Amino acid sequence: MMCRLLRRCVYVSVFTLTVKTPTILYTSTNNHSTPKQTPKTPQQPGNALKTTQNSLAAIQHCAGSYLRMGHRASSNLAFYLCVCVFGKKHHECVTSAEFLRSLRSQKQGDCPPAQRASGFAAACVEGCAVDRECSGFKKCCSNSCGHTCQSPANLYRGVPLKPRRDISFSEDQHGHLKVRWMSKFNVSVEPVLYVLQRRWNHGIHPSEDEALAWQTILMTMEDRSVLKDIRPHRWYQFRVSAVNSQGTRGFTTPSKHFFSVRDPFPPETPQNARIGNQTVHPDGTVSVLVLWEAPGESDLVVHHYKVTWSTRGAPPTSQSRAGRVTDGDVTQMDLQGLQPNTHYTAQIQAVSYWGQNRLKSSRAHLSFITASATSKNSEFLHFSNEIPVSHSSPSILRLEAAAPHYHDSQLQVKVFWKSRIPESQKDSSSYILRWFPEVCAHNVTKGEKAATVQGTHFVITGLLFACKYRVAVKPVTGQEQRSEVMTSVSTPLCSSLMGRRKKPAACAGEERPPQSKNGLQRPEKLSAWLQLVNGSVQAVLSWQVSPESSGQTPITGFQLSWLKVSRSSTNGSLVSQTHLLPPDQRSLTVEALQPQSEYRVQLQVLSGAGHGPSVSKTLHTPHVNRTCL
Repeated sequence: MMCRLLRRCVYVSVFTLTVKTPTILYTSTNNHSTPKQTPKTPQQPGNALKTTQNSLAAIQHCAGSYLRMGHRASSNLAFYLCVCVFGKKHHECVTSAEFLRSLRSQKQGDCPPAQRASGFAAACVEGCAVDRECSGFKKCCSNSCGHTCQSPANLYRGVPLKPRRDISFSEDQHGHLKVRWMSKFNVSVEPVLYVLQRRWNHGIHPSEDEALAWQTILMTMEDRSVLKDIRPHRWYQFRVSAVNSQGTRGFTTPSKHFFSVRDPFPPETPQNARIGNQTVHPDGTVSVLVLWEAPGESDLVVHHYKVTWSTRGAPPTSQSRAGRVTDGDVTQMDLQGLQPNTHYTAQIQAVSYWGQNRLKSSRAHLSFITASATSKNSEFLHFSNEIPVSHSSPSILRLEAAAPHYHDSQLQVKVFWKSRIPESQKDSSSYILRWFPEVCAHNVTKGEKAATVQGTHFVITGLLFACKYRVAVKPVTGQEQRSEVMTSVSTPLCSSLMGRRKKPAACAGEERPPQSKNGLQRPEKLSAWLQLVNGSVQAVLSWQVSPESSGQTPITGFQLSWLKVSRSSTNGSLVSQTHLLPPDQRSLTVEALQPQSEYRVQLQVLSGAGHGPSVSKTLHTPHVNRTCL
């Protein structure tokens, strides 16, 4: 019975899509029960659903054939489809066709006695012919001298009660969400099908006004379901309805909002990167239009794209390498000032923000040759831009780290990586994860540590304060065990965790007694050189250090921070960063600054004694004409 009900509902959905009739499934049914005939080969509901979905293309083809034969879309179409698709009058298909026809003509409920009609309902007129001509739940009923739209009697006879409004949620470590609801006592012996819908909105607060439209995500006989496509940084709401062949009482009131606590993955790689038109200008340079498509549905919204290009074979530090950024809703860029008849490579990267972390996608690559300066039809030249895909591409796409935090009397950080390995095999795959401090404020030396991990995430514990760590991961076995992916993690200073609480004992023991700032070298002459590089603002920061004198504690590095303080920040995006630099570095290039903004830059000396003297500077970035982006 359950399989037959589910198959009938699915067939009705297919016919409704094919015939293009405006039907709200499960909200209007007739009061006739299905024939109590047991199919010869019982099927599971999931198999029936899969079989019907596979037949959808064939049904649509048959519908087109029916209309091309000159027939009108009528009730006969459903019977024609049953014969066309299955080769004979398939019992389940024919029954579903009759069920669909009753849905379109007869609403749930009974007509009241004719003698009880009053007001306009008692008028001796032919106000309607079928139920669908009446609005809402009203039915076309007789009043002894005519037919009018009247409120039905026994509207919910045999219809299951609504589930309880309280829907519970439980999320596991993999981000899978278990949704449960409580069903009430079934008023009939017929099986009940539950229809689960959801909607969601982006933002820091839940909002029903900004949420997307309700979407049906599953139909089940159970009172629970596990959803594996829940994404972080979204506010979800759910509602459920109980349905049988007699109808439904509608959906429950929307549930409380659910917000996933899973750390998001970086965006996917931009898709279908390609070269568009090329234009040769009178000065001999060439402009090339680069186009791409947004990544597949990602955990976060793409904030901006970064496009870099250079002549093929140029070293990473070459002056011929250039880059620009464009807004996240723009998927093209015109590269100007290129040399004619030259081989270039370009890279497109999607960037999203999560708290204080900037999440970057893998780069999409392009290779192209610019048009010759003597080409006559250069505005419409097209070139192959596809780079052959290597069959030995890394199995680990990217490695990311969350913000370090203090927990259980130790400093720790969660790292996670995304793998090409199928979802069903990820939990059994093994990886070697290793980490070591590159530079620390207290000049502490500590060896490399490693761990063998099953899965795609790990929490590194026992980290030192004020250090920059290098973290790397690679598969244990297989052809990709030499393909290692790396990232960096900067841990905070101990003093940043104090606040109003007592200083953590673990870091209190690591810090040395404070020393007078006069006993340390001082940063001097912090300067900034602002320049426009292909439409974006770039700052080259440089500094000097006071001469070293006897008795001074040697410096172990620098902490350089820059923070946007302009009131014109767009989209509330975070544009602050902190870098730990080695003691011999005297400059740093900061890219992709926002135009017409104010930044506060602070440089501080680090040593075994802790924080040293600091120097700060305020930067005002110029206006950039973004029409060229």
